[in-house]
Amino acid sequence: MSLYRRGETWHYDFQFASQRYRGTTRCTKKGDAQKHLERLRRDLALGSSDALQEQTLKDVSVEWFNAKVAGTKAEATVAFRLNIMLRHFDGDALISTLGAAEVQAAISRRRVETTRQGKLPSNGTVNRDLIDTTLRPILRFARRNLELKVREIPWSDLRLKEPKGRTRTFSGDEIETWRAGLPEWHRPLFDFITRYGVRLTEAFFPLDAVDVVGGRVALRARKNGGTHYLPLLPDDLSDMKARMGRARDADLATVWFRQKPDGKLQAITPRGHQAASQAALRAAKIVDARPVHDRRHHAATRALKASGNLAVVKQLLGHESITSTARYAHVSDADVLAALGHKSHHTEAEVSKISSENNVKDAG
Repeated sequence: MSLYRRGETWHYDFQFASQRYRGTTRCTKKGDAQKHLERLRRDLALGSSDALQEQTLKDVSVEWFNAKVAGTKAEATVAFRLNIMLRHFDGDALISTLGAAEVQAAISRRRVETTRQGKLPSNGTVNRDLIDTTLRPILRFARRNLELKVREIPWSDLRLKEPKGRTRTFSGDEIETWRAGLPEWHRPLFDFITRYGVRLTEAFFPLDAVDVVGGRVALRARKNGGTHYLPLLPDDLSDMKARMGRARDADLATVWFRQKPDGKLQAITPRGHQAASQAALRAAKIVDARPVHDRRHHAATRALKASGNLAVVKQLLGHESITSTARYAHVSDADVLAALGHKSHHTEAEVSKISSENNVKDAG
């Protein structure tokens, strides 16, 4: 059958010159859909390049995934989101027919689809599932790499509003109290994350990632799939060398471990550290704080205040773009008070003193 109905829209499925063509007419009336189909057949018969180049969303998605995503660290995550995207779009639709209306409809459907935990997805999750990680780069690939015609889509109008990224920092007392509430064997890892701002998964690097001669560690388990080289302070490098030796002797895969009463070493796990950190937070009665990731924000903010240079913080965190680092360029009440300490005017006593000094100079 050349025409069939799916929902309220008519779709077509036919062959021409041994090639199969499938897609949506975007028509809700069969008469209009028939006219659309006749135009497409006529264009194909006339050898129209536009018609011959038509590809479906599913076909282009597969081509994009194989060319841009397969083999990267993001492969599993993108594949998961791609399945969600294709669940809310018609995979048989021609790539050239996708527009704002289709995106809006997909967003509306995804917003009311509960997660496996029975909760509604956040706006950020919907944006990443349907736009940022999937459809937008797919359409860009179709236009630039496959030279297909795609429609202009007002992404900024369609994306759901997301809360501004939170940047939590801690006072010195909060850090000390938090740290004191941890088991002794978790404190070195706590210090490492708090000082260098690495993500939890990045902190669990293999032993061969430490470059003893170069004084740095290679962080490979990163969100963008790349490798970030983190320079270590001399004291931290010495501690790391000692930990590496003990870890190798105990046949451990990480430098973070605890020594049991019998003297044997037991590796710390990411989940174990997160749980211990959460318990210490509760015991310290520190509110509005995440057990690990907020220490990354704390390290970045502290580094920016110390250096005054966003590029330094960008390098510390391994950001690809300075725009990701710009979120830390904020000021606190303490910053404002410190700035107010640099007076823009003088008291009457200071004015009198300056005036007297100037008079003496003039007399001289």
